[in-house]
Amino acid sequence: MTIEAFILVFISVFMHAAWNFMSKKDSPTPAFFFLAAAAGAVFWIAGACFSQVDIAALPAKFWWLFLISNVFEVLYFTSLAYGYRHGDISLVYPLGRSLPVLLIAIVTTAFGIGKTPTVMALTGMGVIFAGCIIMPLNKWSDFSIKSYCSKVLFWVIMIGIGTTGYTIFDSMATRILEDVPGRSSLFKAIFYIFIVEAGIAISLVPVLFSKKERYELRTICKTWSPYIAGIFSASAYVLILLAMKFVTNVSYIQAFRQMSLPLGILAGIFILKEKCSMPKLVGIILVVSGLVMTSF
Repeated sequence: MTIEAFILVFISVFMHAAWNFMSKKDSPTPAFFFLAAAAGAVFWIAGACFSQVDIAALPAKFWWLFLISNVFEVLYFTSLAYGYRHGDISLVYPLGRSLPVLLIAIVTTAFGIGKTPTVMALTGMGVIFAGCIIMPLNKWSDFSIKSYCSKVLFWVIMIGIGTTGYTIFDSMATRILEDVPGRSSLFKAIFYIFIVEAGIAISLVPVLFSKKERYELRTICKTWSPYIAGIFSASAYVLILLAMKFVTNVSYIQAFRQMSLPLGILAGIFILKEKCSMPKLVGIILVVSGLVMTSF
C-alpha cells in the first residue's frame, strides 16, 4: 500500500466515522439516508459538470458495473438504517465493517481481481476481523454464538454484503473511467461520486411511499444532520475512489478503512454514553495491530 493511498484513506476515515455517528445519533432511517444521498449529489454536481468526462465514450460495461454497485449501495444504506435502529453503534459499526475485510479479500482472490495480497497482509486482515468481532462484547464470558444471534445480526450481514459488493464493483468501474477522456483523476472521482449519490437517492425514493418514512422525512429535513452527513459521506468516498488507483488490490483499501472503527467506538462511548468494556479496548488494539501488519 502506497503512502498516497494511506493518506487518502486516513483522511476519509474521520469523515466516515463522523457521518455514521450523526446518522445513529439523530435518525437512523432510510429517509435520513435519502436526504443524505441527495445532499451529497447536490454538493458535487458542479464538480461533476466541470469534470468534462466524455459520457458518450463510457462503455456499456461501465454502466452495468455502476448499476450493480448501486444495488449494493442501497442494500448497504437500508441495512445500516435498520441496524442502527435496533442496535448500538458500538455493535453494528464494527461488526458491519468486519465482514467486508475478509469477504473482499476472498472474492478478489477467487476471481483474480487485482494482485493477490501478501501472506502478511492477509494475516493482518484476519487480525482486524478478530478485533472487530470481539469489540461488541461487554465481557469475555459473553463470547458465544448466542451473543451474535440477534435481530441485529441479519442487518449486520446485509451491511457486510452491501459494502463488499459496492467496493468491488466501484473499483472496476473507476478503472474503466480512468481511461475515458476528461480532466484529472480527482474530477473523474467527483463525477463518479455524483452519479453514485444521485443513483442512491433515486433508488431510495420508493421507501418514501411509507407513511412512517414520510413523517421521518418531514421531521429531519428541518435539521442540518442529514445534509452534513451526506456531504461527509460523499467526500469521504471521493478520497477512497482516488486511493483505489494506488493499490494493487482493493482489499487493502477496505482493511485500512477500519481505522474509522476506533473513532466510532470512542464516539459511542464518550458522546453517546454507550458502555465501555475490556473486549472493546482489546478489539481496538487488535484492529490497529492488524493495520500495521497489512501495511507491510
